[in-house]
Amino acid sequence: MKKQALELSIEKASEKDIQQLAQIYLEGYKGLEEYSYTHMDDVVAYLNWLFRRDIAGIFVAKHRGKIIGFVASDGNWFSKREGKVVGAIHELVIHPEYRSKGVGKALMEKVMEYFKGRGLDTAELWVGEENYEAINFYRSLGFESRDKFNYWIRMTKKLDN
Repeated sequence: MKKQALELSIEKASEKDIQQLAQIYLEGYKGLEEYSYTHMDDVVAYLNWLFRRDIAGIFVAKHRGKIIGFVASDGNWFSKREGKVVGAIHELVIHPEYRSKGVGKALMEKVMEYFKGRGLDTAELWVGEENYEAINFYRSLGFESRDKFNYWIRMTKKLDN
């Protein structure tokens, strides 16, 4: 079956989107709860923290005006392992009904553009060791596994500016 690309718009997220993002987060992590918050209040608190970290680095994907996924990135993140400020991707969540349709790729392209615009040369993320779909997706975008901490794998990608 051929993958079908969706009509998408990628926009900056706003704090008024937090409830919708929390709902997508909970849907998106079904089956991977060991890597996520599982209660709405905790998810909302986490999303509020992400907005405080770097409000300019959070983007939503919309299809026909409806939010179907988001990426929360941070262009101010000091990576102890890299020893410098990197572009950190804290969350990439796509509603399960919209996966494998180019949504994640479009959001990641937007974030890489954002990081490059900030003059950063490295992107970093952590992914659950058994989240094979996500690991393979990140590898397809040029991320490489670097190290592991408990059940998290750290992946990085060099950005060409």
